[in-house]
Amino acid sequence: MFDWSALLQHYGYLAVFVGAFFEGETVLMLGAYAVHQHILSFWPLVGIAMVGGFLGDQLYYFIGAKYGYGFIQTRPRLNQKFERASQIIARYPTVAILIMRFLWGLRTIIPMSFGIMHYPALRYLVINLIASFIWAFVVVSVGLQVSHWLHIFWHMLLPHQHKIVIIGAVIFCILLVRIVYGRFAKSTESSETRSS
Repeated sequence: MFDWSALLQHYGYLAVFVGAFFEGETVLMLGAYAVHQHILSFWPLVGIAMVGGFLGDQLYYFIGAKYGYGFIQTRPRLNQKFERASQIIARYPTVAILIMRFLWGLRTIIPMSFGIMHYPALRYLVINLIASFIWAFVVVSVGLQVSHWLHIFWHMLLPHQHKIVIIGAVIFCILLVRIVYGRFAKSTESSETRSS
């Protein structure tokens, strides 16, 4: 598992490009936080994330088109996801391209499925370009809002941090006592059952 925050800190937009190509939302949310901290800029972040996401989806489409159904047949989990993805694609092909990056668990197999089903490459490319922009813009915008509200929330908590630590410690102690007491009570019951 990559440490995207460290990569983002050292490599900036390059890390965003690589993250958008492979991972997706994690690196974009961190990128949005970097925009909030004035480390990165909004539109370059959206543009680079869009290009990275677009190229990743095109690669999966190419894999599907080149290797076909045989590539998935040997992989049971992918085959199962392909069945679901192909049903969505058959009913709503354009919508499937537009929302595929928001469909967790299916976003790798959907572009691959378009390739396997020989969906017109040029049409896929054009719609995927639009879809990649929508995805990058929405995720970065949401990440920016989340960063803003977390920042406000953190500043509200700072004057009360000592109280919060004390309350947290008390809750932790209560939970610890309950767990220890619960295990002790179970062991006592089981030993009584054995003796009787």
